[in-house]
Amino acid sequence: MGAGNKPRQSLWGKFFQILITWTVYFLFRPKIIYEDKSLKKSLKGKPCVFVANHTHHFDGAYGGAVLWRYKPWVLVTKKWFEKKRTGKMISWCRCISISLDEADGKWFEESEEIINGGGSLLIFPEGALSKNGQINEFKPGAGLISAKTGAQIVPCAIYGTYEPVFGMRQKILIGKPIESNCPENVRHGKYARQLMENARAAVVERYEMLENKYGKIGQYAEK
Repeated sequence: MGAGNKPRQSLWGKFFQILITWTVYFLFRPKIIYEDKSLKKSLKGKPCVFVANHTHHFDGAYGGAVLWRYKPWVLVTKKWFEKKRTGKMISWCRCISISLDEADGKWFEESEEIINGGGSLLIFPEGALSKNGQINEFKPGAGLISAKTGAQIVPCAIYGTYEPVFGMRQKILIGKPIESNCPENVRHGKYARQLMENARAAVVERYEMLENKYGKIGQYAEK
């Protein structure tokens, strides 16, 4: 895909994205925690792949809102784009469609364009909601992008049950980046799997840090 085909957001889409961000902040009063406070500035303008656990359908909107400084493009399964009203609204936001049921290289090309253009991505590598309170195995897609482009991976732990307005504040802990430098004699696929193992371990560790501080809550899908 040439540079002219890089995903772009319309002016209306940018306005709608701001509206979604305001709504998320009003409803869930997010608390954004940086493992290292210097990350708040150092991540800005740097190509990176944010990866997070996936417990609720709101995660995409929430993640895109709380990471607004970095303007990430969020990978969203194709089935959501196919819904009449929801799909239209998703298409206005910084979202990339990905099919989990068939070979789909278009999302990878679009994601690579974004990273090469200095942008960032938000990916939920589990590929589906976790329904047992555990963080499942991470699929290698995010790792492949990182392995090929050299973009660092930033582990994020999302914590909370999306209780609106007066409930518990929804939280996200942004961890220290995992650098990506695939050796020439190692296949991208193999390196990607290792990256994702490291990323999952980092997300699990940071989620446990939140549990230790705020208490065990399970996950929304269990409730």
